[in-house]
Amino acid sequence: MEQDKEKVGEENVDRTQDSLNFNEVLHLLSKKAVLGRGIPEKYNIPPWRLPDTQPHREEINSLLQHSMMAQAAQIPKSGDFEDFVLSNASLAVSGLLRHYLSVLGVSADIVFGVLLWDESARSGADDYEGTPHVWLSIAGLPVDNNHVAFPTSADNAEYFFECKKLNAYAAEDPLKTKLKLFLGLEDDEDSKEVVRHNLRVLQTFSQPAHILKYLAVSLKHAELNPGVKMYHLLMQDWVKTRWGKAAPNIEEELKTCTDCKVARYCNRDCQKQEWRVHKLLHKEIEHTKDILDKNANETEEHDEEIVF
Repeated sequence: MEQDKEKVGEENVDRTQDSLNFNEVLHLLSKKAVLGRGIPEKYNIPPWRLPDTQPHREEINSLLQHSMMAQAAQIPKSGDFEDFVLSNASLAVSGLLRHYLSVLGVSADIVFGVLLWDESARSGADDYEGTPHVWLSIAGLPVDNNHVAFPTSADNAEYFFECKKLNAYAAEDPLKTKLKLFLGLEDDEDSKEVVRHNLRVLQTFSQPAHILKYLAVSLKHAELNPGVKMYHLLMQDWVKTRWGKAAPNIEEELKTCTDCKVARYCNRDCQKQEWRVHKLLHKEIEHTKDILDKNANETEEHDEEIVF
């Protein structure tokens, strides 16, 4: 009898979801999230947590802990979120955390720099020295809250925390550095262009004047990367419950771009001046759609191959 009730309940939820738009479905699913692993207690210094000497330390460290748990959260029978909510999204996470910290009146800078690799992880002097990365700087201290999802069978989850040290964060432009950086394994020209585009996005939208534009597009086009919107939903609820005040709405009442329907400007002159930056977001949307289409086609081809 109990199993029958559970099955009926799931069918009712499925029918409810069928009648909702994408954002409404995400809101519904967010209520079922099971928070994941946070930052182990022993990592109590930067880049994972702020030290005792910093103002608002307890509130900020609680935010960082919940953020990591929200990124690692799982939502049973949800498809996209069965293993994690968000992984390797350092720009979005840093930008949103900076936004939430404004509720406390805490200022934070977003840094687009180089994450240096530990010497013990390099095969020799000719090996890569690091990789481009984005993190927060609070009172001059690096704060890295980027979650990376590993398979449940992986034995390197602890190394993920161990390998990131305070002195591993070099605030130098990855596009100008002389360091040998790891940018990916693919050698074909299309993949290289995607890497170049991604670096331009990180460089441009890590700037204070542009980060909210990147976040607004990511949240508006949630169907392209639903993890960012789901993470924001989980964090918004926590911020309001914990601090008794909601973070400001990211979208402002300004002139809207007629193409993407997201970017907003104070007037047409402002829109013209901003186009060089904003067209990067249009290209980002196109890149993401192309990747999703490619993945969908590969899935269909795979399904056809296994049909007897």
